[in-house]
Amino acid sequence: MAVINVYRKNETVVHKSNICSKASLVVIITFATSLLVPLIAVFRSHGLWIKEAEYREQPDIRFKYQVLLIVETSTGPLIWSSNSIFNDLLRKYLRTPVIKSSEIDENKDGLRDKLDFNLELPLLAGELVYGVSLLLIFDFRLQHLCEVTLEGAGLLQYSSGLPLTSLYHYGDLTLSQRHLLLYGRSNSQYNISVLPTSTQETKDWSLNNILHEYWKRNLTTKFTNTYTSWQNGGTDVLSITLEIKYPEQSVSYKPGFWYVIKWAWIQYFCLLAVVSYVVNLIKDWIFQNSIVSTWVDHAYKKK
Repeated sequence: MAVINVYRKNETVVHKSNICSKASLVVIITFATSLLVPLIAVFRSHGLWIKEAEYREQPDIRFKYQVLLIVETSTGPLIWSSNSIFNDLLRKYLRTPVIKSSEIDENKDGLRDKLDFNLELPLLAGELVYGVSLLLIFDFRLQHLCEVTLEGAGLLQYSSGLPLTSLYHYGDLTLSQRHLLLYGRSNSQYNISVLPTSTQETKDWSLNNILHEYWKRNLTTKFTNTYTSWQNGGTDVLSITLEIKYPEQSVSYKPGFWYVIKWAWIQYFCLLAVVSYVVNLIKDWIFQNSIVSTWVDHAYKKK
């Protein structure tokens, strides 16, 4: 007749020793090894405390209808700005363009996805265009993990040895940051005008000074992933067409306390489970083979 196992029960074997003994020392060493080895390994691999995290967010971007235009022609520069102070200061070179712009929400989520912009500048007979600088101003906001409000800009610059009639520019407006943002903190330090607002000094309105002051900021926007095409020849109208996308932004930030703890715990626990298992095997071998002296207490003998 076949024999089968119908019941099984593990018997407990207890090893006892004095506090000041080799057996107690083995227990202390194995316990400390189980805790410290994973901690040291994770720390040395630079994976314990996460110092930087990244997430993606669709920003709320709005074109502020502020423009600075500088056109280099065969007869001298032509300028125009949406700021009346600038126009008054450089009235000698002023030429007013016709501007059409629209912002489109393609996926109907309440956030604008792109800007269509067209500028037409009338030219006089004999005026040939060889260079264009166009600065557009935007209101840029992030609201998810990091609250950011800033006034940003996008710059289009092009020059050619042949006279231009049309210029086409396609690109993305993206965030550029020198430092990590702080989780849960509101950052509106750079929600200030890119263009001068009240100065009467002509030098303050030079494109070089405007770009230099803007470049000093730790948070800026700029045109990226850009493609530019053009048409050459003489014409009575310079046409500039831009199509600017507002894509999701990759935002780097310094995470909060609980995010850091969660990350550290996962890294530590993964190694702790493995190291504890190996150390327990070693400890079982030491006591089962009587490598150190102990008193052995069998539960079945008591019964």
